[in-house]
Amino acid sequence: MQENTKKFEVLLNSELDIYMKRILVFILVILYFISTEVACNDHTHINNNVQSERKALIDFKSGLTDPNNRLSSWKGNNYCYWHGIGCENGAGFIVSINIRNPYPPEIEYGNQSYMNLSGVISPSLIKLKYLKYLDLSFNSFKAIPIPQFFGSMKNLIYLNLSHCGFIGAIPSNLGNLSNLQSLDLSSEYTYNNDFEYSSDLFIKDIEWMTSLVSLKHLSANCFSRNTYINL
Repeated sequence: MQENTKKFEVLLNSELDIYMKRILVFILVILYFISTEVACNDHTHINNNVQSERKALIDFKSGLTDPNNRLSSWKGNNYCYWHGIGCENGAGFIVSINIRNPYPPEIEYGNQSYMNLSGVISPSLIKLKYLKYLDLSFNSFKAIPIPQFFGSMKNLIYLNLSHCGFIGAIPSNLGNLSNLQSLDLSSEYTYNNDFEYSSDLFIKDIEWMTSLVSLKHLSANCFSRNTYINL
């Protein structure tokens, strides 16, 4: 009787071991498929973002006039190696655009204006959700206002629009850039016979600047109307 009981216990334990092993294998298979699907979804998401960021740059470039082909490297798929573009390590998200004219007026370099970028600034830049640094300084965006959509680029911490030839009122919605730490709106100006300077840029109301709670550096000498506040 005892021998039969032991045999039954051994058989029962064996059956339980097989059952538990099957359950364990089943769980591992499910976990494998879940992790594979998540990895595929993440890869697809990143790939879609990469394509979107590349297209945003191409659209931005298409609006620019580039007589010296400074942006000639802006082709192919690996935009993180394009001139003036900085990416977040590994993810491929664009965090900086620096297309500052390398030969500003104070540096004598043949025909300096030949190095200027000009044209239209495409709102495609809004699609660069991770952009923190934007430098367009010392180019020649003559006779166009500072784009209103800059006020929607809320991740910016550095914005340099100095000596770009912008005209008109500085958009008050730049006050939306609560993460901005450095803002340069310096402009060319000339003196008249009364030794008063004039500029194509001006500010109507300084109140919006109080929303720039992270601002550490401000350069702005470009306000020309007597009725407006000079910073």
